[in-house]
Amino acid sequence: MNLIKQSLCRRWDTQACRATLWLSLTVWLLHAGGAAAAKPASEPASLDPVQQLNQAVTQWVGRQQGVAPAQVQLQPLDSRVRIQPCAVPLNMDLPFASPESVRVRCTQPAWQLYVRVKLPQQALKPASLDAQPTVAENRRPVLVLVSSLTRGMSIQPQDVRLQPMVLPTGSGPYLEDPAEAAHAELVRDLPAGTPLRRADLKPVVLVKRGQLVQLNVGKATGFTVSAKVEALQDGRSGEHIRLKNVESGRMLSGVVKGPNLVEGL
Repeated sequence: MNLIKQSLCRRWDTQACRATLWLSLTVWLLHAGGAAAAKPASEPASLDPVQQLNQAVTQWVGRQQGVAPAQVQLQPLDSRVRIQPCAVPLNMDLPFASPESVRVRCTQPAWQLYVRVKLPQQALKPASLDAQPTVAENRRPVLVLVSSLTRGMSIQPQDVRLQPMVLPTGSGPYLEDPAEAAHAELVRDLPAGTPLRRADLKPVVLVKRGQLVQLNVGKATGFTVSAKVEALQDGRSGEHIRLKNVESGRMLSGVVKGPNLVEGL
């Protein structure tokens, strides 16, 4: 290429030489530009596991609740939790029927954790009673926890309220009467907003062995006689237990009706 340019510049006039040089420069620029265009752009940096989790949860909750992802606030995770990178899209659901407790699962590698989120007030309002349920929905009033409770805590009247909810089919019997939760305790931790199932509760011990309890006899006849007797075994609501009259030593039996209260048979 250089020999051709030198030959032209010797034999032709200055204008021809300039034209040749200009053509060479143009070809060189085109070649350089094509090489630059062919060079792949650097790929954006991938998200770390925590950023991946936050992005996936806020987008999923936003779609579920009909709010912008920016309105979904994630509560800080326990500092001891170490999140492994997930090779597949994360799976999310609401296992406790509460929009503020999200279960996040990964299958590669297998792990799961629970994330607490904070939603705008309008997203937390109960659905309108006038809304028409779809075929797959099952809406009815059930007992819902007003505040979060831990395993072993007994249910008090102020801890629950009746609230219409859309319940998943085949999820077990839910409580629909506050009396069903009386004298019962939780068998697992539950967050606020969780509808109560019978499997979530067990009866509390209302009568303890060795205690003096009140025995009522004759309620069915309208003439009740009460006496203090000794419980010979622990008893929960509705259970039959053995009793002893401490004065006469006579053995009795009765049905537990309340705290230190037994009805004679």
